[in-house]
Amino acid sequence: MAITIGARPADIDGCWASWEEKQDPNIIRTDMESTGYVKVRRRTTGITRRANVSRVFEAKYFDDVMRWFNVDCQGGVRPTRIVTPTKKEEVWRFTEPFTISWVGPDAFQASVMIEQLPAYRGL
Repeated sequence: MAITIGARPADIDGCWASWEEKQDPNIIRTDMESTGYVKVRRRTTGITRRANVSRVFEAKYFDDVMRWFNVDCQGGVRPTRIVTPTKKEEVWRFTEPFTISWVGPDAFQASVMIEQLPAYRGL
């Protein structure tokens, strides 16, 4: 299965200033049969990495940041390449819209939750 990756604007390339990461454990899937019995399938989904990230941008990049999420990543549906604190480029997706805080007339802080699904590793 091919995964389409949303473009990251070149003007805002680089690592996020803050990066708080955790891993979610494998999920064991269960299904309810039509008889009402729960059927447990020992199929795991793999470990999902989640991170709360934020960065201060110059005000002139506001439209680029919004276009990145809303257009290039289709509101978080399409993953994108993210630079991690170790300077490694990995594929992640936004799980929600950015929270924007203006830190002055010339800069804003963008904060968002991202996740790396097992299918994105190695892309």
